[in-house]
Amino acid sequence: MRLSPISRALLAALTGVALAGLGATATLAATPVTVVLGYIPDVEDFGAYYAKQMGYFADEGLDVTIVPGGTGIDQVQMVASGQATIGIANPEGILAAGDKGEKFKVFASEFQTSPIAMTCRKDSGVTKPADLKGKRLGVKQNAQLYADLFFKKNGLAASDVTPTSIGPSDVSLIIAGKIDCMITTFAFNEPRIIEQAGVPVNVLPLGSYGLNSAVDSYFVKADWYADPAHQDILVKYLKAETKAWDAFFKDPDGMAKWFLDGGFNDGLDIAQQSYQAETQVKYMTSPITAAKGIFWIDPTIWQQTAENAVATGAAKEVPKFDDLLTTDILEKVQPPKH
Repeated sequence: MRLSPISRALLAALTGVALAGLGATATLAATPVTVVLGYIPDVEDFGAYYAKQMGYFADEGLDVTIVPGGTGIDQVQMVASGQATIGIANPEGILAAGDKGEKFKVFASEFQTSPIAMTCRKDSGVTKPADLKGKRLGVKQNAQLYADLFFKKNGLAASDVTPTSIGPSDVSLIIAGKIDCMITTFAFNEPRIIEQAGVPVNVLPLGSYGLNSAVDSYFVKADWYADPAHQDILVKYLKAETKAWDAFFKDPDGMAKWFLDGGFNDGLDIAQQSYQAETQVKYMTSPITAAKGIFWIDPTIWQQTAENAVATGAAKEVPKFDDLLTTDILEKVQPPKH
């Protein structure tokens, strides 16, 4: 049947209305994803916030809800109970839950070198573990197991140092020169505070001395992951977030300012966040991320982490990594190389 010009115009108009309606439906049908962060909002979690604010998640058809970490937030339990789709947590917590029968799938890792470190006054001359002999070491009250394992892995004995027990946030003794080094510290926090007090430091990442850990690993429930449609969701999620991190790597200082301007956490200090942004780049990169892309999973790091967790009593046994780890999502995403 041949339509008149008026009929054709009317049909076109109706078709346009129908397509507009489909577009609205598609927007409403965005796939919901809840991600629980490993820490309070700061540049450590830049990627999720930037991807959401810049529309990268929406471009992938995802409606992402971000749950900040912090006091009272158990990322592992939230994923296990279905309160969160994706969790970001340290491997030790994931491994400990595995001992209790929880089954997870780890599909990405933010840090390639653990930012947990030993910090020493530069004038102490300590630049490597062997230099600790005869030095005064402050050991945080909750870090004795770390210190013992650090000694064991680096050919030291507890008697090689003069130990002092210090509080969890006490930097006064190292600033005053009453101790030479302190363990443990977070590479982005205490070193900057000490140097702001006029005391230059050397930072020894424990990950470089036998205590590495894939800090901030991304995981989901294993039975949820088993659905191919859910794997497609993870591909979309990681494409969006690694796109955000690519922007971060190109301008860490600028992205720290963007994060503070966004008002995601009113308690942040711009100088500290800029310092952290610049510093964390080297902890997030490695030869494997240069070859394969950021957020890559290195099974050798997990092997070391699991063995250390068993040695300190944080886990009962080294798991089967073929069951726990997957690079399938990363291989489909092909994240930017840095």
